[in-house]
Amino acid sequence: MGLDLMFRSPEGAEAIRASYGRLLERWPSSFGPFCLQTTLGDAFAMRGGIANGPAVLMLHGSGSNGAVWMGAAAELGRIGRCYALDLPGEPGNSAPVRCNWEEMVAWLAEILRQIPERPLVLLGNSLGGWLAMASAIADPADIAAIMTICPAGIYPRRSSYKWYALAARWAGSRGPRVMERANLRGQEMDGEFREFFDLAGKHFIYRPSVPMLTDDELRRLEMPFGFWAARKDILLPTKKIARRLRRLVPHADVFIDSKGGHAYHPPPAALGEWLERVLPEKKL
Repeated sequence: MGLDLMFRSPEGAEAIRASYGRLLERWPSSFGPFCLQTTLGDAFAMRGGIANGPAVLMLHGSGSNGAVWMGAAAELGRIGRCYALDLPGEPGNSAPVRCNWEEMVAWLAEILRQIPERPLVLLGNSLGGWLAMASAIADPADIAAIMTICPAGIYPRRSSYKWYALAARWAGSRGPRVMERANLRGQEMDGEFREFFDLAGKHFIYRPSVPMLTDDELRRLEMPFGFWAARKDILLPTKKIARRLRRLVPHADVFIDSKGGHAYHPPPAALGEWLERVLPEKKL
């Protein structure tokens, strides 16, 4: 398992790697590269923030990497130690290994055991949201809170998503802009991130959908839980996800923005304010 299952060509893989390298240069100077060893190979993160608070493990979505957390990490870094991880088998600097879903949960468990700060907070977007929840379900020890943004695994994808994909294909060279507008829905993306996601859309082979979490599994998420999403998410049905969470995780805080799509990220200050509110003062 490796690059041949992740990218459509070696040249595409190299173009994505170079684009990610330019994004890494944009991290604040207070953050630096951090590597851990796992059974799947190297695990890469950008680490920064204060050392005497919780550890915030930041888990990105499919076809992405830890660079998407730059803004959130700068804010949450004043509360705890942030680790913006690159997931294995994704276009980042962690091991280029396409593992199964159980192996990915085990991978994160290895990471958590090596993180010195306590308690642990998991922040996940889309695929990363599923990973945060699945990991806390498997072993809730030391998990003080879960923060999810447009998380996968709570409700199946919208069937209508395929029509957006077809429209992008019919648009030819304008296809990436069609998908960008559909996924952002009013939010902005700068040029270097646009370049990266254009390359990922062209050269990266995305994973299949994650498995759905069962009712019993979701009921086991007893720690503070935050859910942020956009009403106009074209991939996941935000309202149905919110209803299921309110039924099975009744203590969850639900925040739905009228703007944004599946690429939605809430204001970093909103994440920081929620985390400070739900974590007991003695743990900060």
